[in-house]
Amino acid sequence: MNPFPRTLHLVTATATLLLGTGVLHAGAGGIHDNGAFFSEQAQAEASRVIADVARVTKKNIVVETFREIPESARNSVELSEKGAANQFFRQWAETQARQQSVNGIYILLVRQPAHLQVVVGNETLKQAFTTGNRETLVGTMLAKLRAKQNDAALIEGVNFVASMLRAHSSDTSPAVAESSWAWVLPVLIGVAVLWVVFGLLRSLFGGRANPTGTPQGAGGGGFGRSLLGGLFGAAAGMWMYDQFFGSHGNAAPGSDPNDTAGSGDSGTSGQDTDYTSSGGGFGDDSGGGFGGGDSDGGDF
Repeated sequence: MNPFPRTLHLVTATATLLLGTGVLHAGAGGIHDNGAFFSEQAQAEASRVIADVARVTKKNIVVETFREIPESARNSVELSEKGAANQFFRQWAETQARQQSVNGIYILLVRQPAHLQVVVGNETLKQAFTTGNRETLVGTMLAKLRAKQNDAALIEGVNFVASMLRAHSSDTSPAVAESSWAWVLPVLIGVAVLWVVFGLLRSLFGGRANPTGTPQGAGGGGFGRSLLGGLFGAAAGMWMYDQFFGSHGNAAPGSDPNDTAGSGDSGTSGQDTDYTSSGGGFGDDSGGGFGGGDSDGGDF
């Protein structure tokens, strides 16, 4: 029996395992279904969306599931008390996001006790995926999870995050708008220079062929008038550029220049360094609402 195919298969499997481990520790987006929540088809569909979002927006979506909470915490946290349980899941999920250097959205799911926690990074939260977006995501996923529709919870949740990130990344910020008009100033300066040059040429040569005999430099074709006209045109062009595209045009009418939400940071740039989250339970005894609220973070 030829041992080569068997050896090749073993080498390939080993390489795939090592490569998969490397990707898992790279901090990239993806689905890590340790709790066996989703079908392979749903994971494949959601993974394609996650990869496309990362390529377009440079933001990550990480979904991580667990069968149960860490053994070390089972006896140290009173999960039957709602406030303590919410605080525990907040700290656990935010610590997971921090340890993986998630740059975007991290979604934690646990089977026992059944709980969902959605974490958003501080830079992402500025505008790319707002607090309102996060609460909508939590409500959407909890509704599907309580209806035992895990695949739908994953796909609808990932698609919602993707649509919000894409929408915000395509917004034209003031900085982008200003750069798109950067050609205006050179054009205005070029026109002004040509104006001065033509004025000089008219003042030097235009009067020689004047059939009326008007002395050169008199009337409307003189050097002084042409020069002053050129200088005035350049000054007017600079003033117009400053009014529309300079310090006077950076902010939209009626906007507050100190408002960081409209400062041109779309929230799709910058690495997240801190995290906040919200979530809720989805078991049979979890009730109809969800909580978890915002958190300033904290190590678990």
